[in-house]
Amino acid sequence: MQKTRLAPASSQSYSVHMELGPQKGFSLNMMSSEEKTKKTKIIVKAPTQERSRQTVATILDACSRLLVSEGFYSITTDKIAKEAGVSIGSLYQFFGNKESVVQAVVKNILEEDKRIFSEKMRAISPLPPEQRVKGMIELAVETTRRNSELRSKLTTIQYYVAEAAYMSETIRFFQEVVRYNLPQIPGRDMEKISYIMVNAFIGLTNTMAIDNPTAIHDTAVVEEIYQLFHKYLDLSGPAPVAAVNRNKGDFI
Repeated sequence: MQKTRLAPASSQSYSVHMELGPQKGFSLNMMSSEEKTKKTKIIVKAPTQERSRQTVATILDACSRLLVSEGFYSITTDKIAKEAGVSIGSLYQFFGNKESVVQAVVKNILEEDKRIFSEKMRAISPLPPEQRVKGMIELAVETTRRNSELRSKLTTIQYYVAEAAYMSETIRFFQEVVRYNLPQIPGRDMEKISYIMVNAFIGLTNTMAIDNPTAIHDTAVVEEIYQLFHKYLDLSGPAPVAAVNRNKGDFI
C-alpha cells in the first residue's frame, strides 16, 4: 500500500484546501454571505517570510482562544485581530473572513492529529494483535484528548467551515492506518471493519465533545470504548491471522 505523505507541523499547516506549487499562492474556499451552502474562492497571500508565518500562527492561536471562550457565532475578524494584537488589514492579508480562519484552525488540529498518530504508531505496530488493537484505541483517545475544549467548540461547525473533500481524506487516512494494523480475521471484510471502527469512534467522540467534553478523560469511559471495539472484533475467539505484507518499520 502506498504510504501517505504527511505535511510537517510547520507554518504551512494553517492553509486550507491549498493549491500549491512554485511561485504560487493558495486559494481558500469560503461561504458566501448570501447563500451559506454556496462556496466561493478568495485568493489570499501565502506567508513566505518568517515574520508572516509568525503572524499567521498568532492569528490562529487567538482564534482558538476566542472559540473556546466565546464560541464560533460570537467571534468576528475584528475580535480575532484584536486578540492577536494585529491590524485587521494584516489579518485580511491571509484570511478572507472568520470562516477561513476557523477553517485553518480545524486543519491545524487534524494535521497534528495525523502527525501524532503516525509517529506513535511506529511503536504500536510491531505488537501482538490484541495489544496492537488496544494500543491503537488508547492512542486514538490520547489524540482526541488534545485540545479537548477547543474540539468541543469545533465539533458542530467543522463540517461547515472545512472542505468536505479534506474531511473525507482525513477520515480515509485513519481508516488506512487502522486497516493496515488490524489482524486479519477469517471470514470478515477488513476494509469494512476499519471503516466502521473509525467512523464509530469519530461519531462517539464527537457526541461526547458536545454532550460531555470531560468524558474522554474518564478512565472508565475509555475502558468501555476499548471493550466496545474488542467485542466487535471478537479477538477472544479463534486466533486471528497476522496481517500480511507488513514491511519492517511500516505502519500504513
